[in-house]
Amino acid sequence: MKYIEHIKSIILLFLVLLSIVLTFSIWTYTPNLQVIEETQVDQLVVGKQKKFQEIIKPYRILVREQDEWKGTIGSGAINDLMEIMMNWKGSALTYVQSNFSNDKMNDFLRANNRITLFFSVEVPIKVFHSIVPLTQDDLPEISFNRLVIDWSKVTTNNAVTLYFLSESHRNIYSTEVKMSEDYFQSTVLQALEGLAFYKEIERPNALSLYVPAEEVKLVQYTYYIDEIHPDTFRDILFYDSTIVRKNVENQDSLKYTDGMTLMTVDVKYRYLNYVNPSTESIVELPPSRLLLDSFEFVNEHGGFTGDYRLISVNEQKHIIEYQLYKQGLPVVSTDTTTRITTTWGENQIFRYKRPYFLLDLDINSEKFERKLSSGLEVIEFIEKRKQLELNEVDDIILGYYLKQNDNNLLFTLEPSWFAVSQGSWIRITPDVLGGGNSGLE
Repeated sequence: MKYIEHIKSIILLFLVLLSIVLTFSIWTYTPNLQVIEETQVDQLVVGKQKKFQEIIKPYRILVREQDEWKGTIGSGAINDLMEIMMNWKGSALTYVQSNFSNDKMNDFLRANNRITLFFSVEVPIKVFHSIVPLTQDDLPEISFNRLVIDWSKVTTNNAVTLYFLSESHRNIYSTEVKMSEDYFQSTVLQALEGLAFYKEIERPNALSLYVPAEEVKLVQYTYYIDEIHPDTFRDILFYDSTIVRKNVENQDSLKYTDGMTLMTVDVKYRYLNYVNPSTESIVELPPSRLLLDSFEFVNEHGGFTGDYRLISVNEQKHIIEYQLYKQGLPVVSTDTTTRITTTWGENQIFRYKRPYFLLDLDINSEKFERKLSSGLEVIEFIEKRKQLELNEVDDIILGYYLKQNDNNLLFTLEPSWFAVSQGSWIRITPDVLGGGNSGLE
């Protein structure tokens, strides 16, 4: 018994040492785990993704030189000039003037050695900064719908001045782009060679209209259409497509719903309308943020499935619209929709309306060329008919009228004149200008 205390001490010391060894082993233990590779979930897309400069383009370019107007009909020269401008860099913005009247704006464009780019919508300067960067980082929340390139002082200053004119806000800002006269002549002016002659239509207390002075020849196209199956958009738009119910309302209508969100499909005219009521928002967003969110949403799934271009921004209602173009001209229809329309909600899409057809294959074995009247004759026609006051017209534009053939797999694009008034496109039918009974549709 006299050794029992020694034995207890030895056992206790052993247990303490064992505890230390086991604790150290646990701390330093590294399990031999098999590496589990992360599974990539492919983003479902319906087309190719695009860049901002493919969506934001002018619909017309006018050149004023030696007191004459020349301008574009299609988009060849527009694409060339936009490609050139992507290599430019502007200086910091300079405030020029505000409260610009219609007469002053007309005079401003009328000055010689100026090129004017006409945009369908007010473009935020913060968005245009991604196309033509400026040295200024903290850009103001301003916009413009006419961009004027003034090369009158390129010889002395080795720079051209870009003026940003806003028809809505009646203000002008400017920036300078450094370049030599030789560069400007050999790139910009060369890209704009061969333009059509234009005429300025002056109006009292209104902005001038600009129309081709001579008759225009455009090819009529007939396209075989392809389509993106609505089920694909179901998988893209709904949070969990596995719980979505598909109902056939009738032969021309489908409905998809998960109990909260809804997507209706017009099968006959091939367009869909998606709405998620839970995301509706009245929070005010700056136009640049609104446009960026809209563009990223559509572009993420390759939704610009054709030559779609920005045509409308409604800041109050959060609505952005993109118009389908073909052969460089806008495509308008009363049968179906030729626009992608997004309504932005609470950090995500609230409403999404779009066509799901694709103008796939031009099947004309021989090109059918149609001769359209000059812009001056269109102006004369509008003034005589009095169905639309000339001062109510925002612009006169060449485009294509899309109509569905008896064979519903074929769509025809008819060259036409359109009068744009308060957001509405009014077609002036090709045959009427020759003396028919009706013209405005």
